Amino acid sequence: MASQLTISVGQYSDKGRKKINQDFHGVLVPKEPQLTSKGIAIALADGISSSNVGHVASQATITGFLDDYFCTSEAWSVKKSAHQVLSATNSWLYSQTQQGQYRFDKDRGYVCTLSAMILKSTTAHIFHLGDSRIYRLRDNSLEKLTDDHRLWVSEEKSYLSRAMGINARLEIDYDSFQVNRGDIFLFVTDGIYEFVNAKFMSQVISEQSDHLDNAAKMITEQAYEQGSDDNLTVQIIRIDD
Repeated sequence: MASQLTISVGQYSDKGRKKINQDFHGVLVPKEPQLTSKGIAIALADGISSSNVGHVASQATITGFLDDYFCTSEAWSVKKSAHQVLSATNSWLYSQTQQGQYRFDKDRGYVCTLSAMILKSTTAHIFHLGDSRIYRLRDNSLEKLTDDHRLWVSEEKSYLSRAMGINARLEIDYDSFQVNRGDIFLFVTDGIYEFVNAKFMSQVISEQSDHLDNAAKMITEQAYEQGSDDNLTVQIIRIDD
C-alpha cells in the first residue's frame, strides 16, 4: 500500500536589527485529494531592504503562491502551474512599481527574492530567483541547491540581478529531483547564511530533530549573535514518509 506524503516543519522569523521584517514565509499542506494531485507548497521571500514596500512584495508573492497554486488546473504540470502563478504575481509587482513614484528606481520598488518548493509524491520541484537559499541536509551533509542571483560591482557593494518584480518578464530557475525519506530541506534568507556556517546549522538540526521550530529559532539567534544586521528567517522541512 502506498504511503501518504508526510512532512515535519520548523519555522522562525525575526526582524533582527531592522525596524520591520520584510521577510515572509509559509507552508501549505492540503488535505486529500489535493495532497496527492497537487502536493505540498513551501515558500520564502525577502523584500529588498532599500525599498519601503519590500514587505508588501514578499507577502504578496508568498500568499499568492500558496493560495493560487492549488487553484490551477489538475491537468497542468507542477512546473506550468507554479510558473503561471508566479508570472501573474510578478506582473502585478512590476506594474505597482511602474505606477508609483519609483518607476525609474528598481531598488525602491515592489521587489523581493523567492525560494519555493512543491513536494509532490516522491519529487521535489524548486522555483528560485534572488539570493535566499535552499539547502538539502542528507547524511549529515548540507548541500546548496540554489544559485544566488547577485551581481557584485565592488568588494563591498552588490545588487540583485534577478528577483520578483524587477522586470516585466519573469526569469526563474527551475529544478526537480527525487526525495528520500529523512531528507531535510533548509530555507534561509541572506541574513542567516552570511553569519551562520553550514556545520552549525547541520548540528543544530540533528540535535533538535524532534523540535524543528526550536532548531529554526536557535539558528536565527546564532545569526543575530554573530552580528547579522538583516531580517532573519529559517524554514526546516523534513520528509517523514
